[in-house]
Parts: sequence; structure tokens; C-alpha cells
Amino acid sequence: MTTAARAEILDSLNRTVADAAAYLCCVNESLTDGHQSARGVLAQMVYWHEQYASIARALADGVKPELVSGTYDVINMIGRQKFAGQSLPMLAHQLTVAHKAFVEALDELPDWSINFPVKQDSGFCSIAERVRLIDAHIANRITLLKRAEAGLIKAKQPALDD
Repeated sequence: MTTAARAEILDSLNRTVADAAAYLCCVNESLTDGHQSARGVLAQMVYWHEQYASIARALADGVKPELVSGTYDVINMIGRQKFAGQSLPMLAHQLTVAHKAFVEALDELPDWSINFPVKQDSGFCSIAERVRLIDAHIANRITLLKRAEAGLIKAKQPALDD
């Protein structure tokens, strides 16, 4: 992968995370997309970004990363619980801090074709593809919340417990 391609992938992720942090820091925390509240979404983003930074740091250091286990639903619940008492502005700040650590570790990884696992039973996914998936997932979550805020999504069920 060329340096320009890596830069393009990271630039997109950087913009997405900055937009997500700016939006989520000030939105009504109980806004729901019919599945999760804005607070839950942001807490999960912080949790996962801390995980991504830890995994990338381990890969950059040449050690086996410590991976979480369980279903995504259970892991996401852990993430929401971990940050339950923090304000949205604080969580948004933590997202940017975790993102900076993630990008710094990624910058030290010369080969983006290697596996970037996110949990114990995750299949092979190259760093380049993982970063694209993270970018798309965050962008999608923000799009859903913005659509809900605009009244384009009606809550079909209560938001998951935050």
C-alpha cells in the first residue's frame, strides 16, 4: 500500500472521528436512533477506540495484542457501563485522545496488509480494511443519529440501557 493511500484512509478516519466528537459532545444524550442513545453510541466509540489504540500499539511493538472476548452486544454493553458516569463533552474529549493514540500507533506500522484483530474470535482483516470499516461504522452511527434528530427515524424500541 502506498503512503498516499494510507494517508487518504487516515484522513477520512480523522475527519469522521472529528465530526463525530463535535456532534456527540453537544447533542441531547437521550437522542435515540431506535436502537441506541447518543450517549451509548459515544461510550462505545470511546471504548472501542481505546481497544484499537491498544491493539495497534501492541502490533507496533511486535507483541501479541490482548483481545477482548464475547459477542459484540456484550462487549458494547461493557463499553457503555465503563463510561456511564461521564458527560458527553468529556466522552467526546476521550474519543479524540484515544483516536490520537490509535493514529500514532498506526503510523508506526509499516505493513498495513497484516491482520488487525479486534476481539478473540475475529477473522482476518488487514489494517487498511479495518481502518476503513471503523471509519464507515462511525459515519453510519452518526448518520443514523442525525436522521433521528431530524425526525426521519422513529424509535421502534427503547434505547439499550446506557
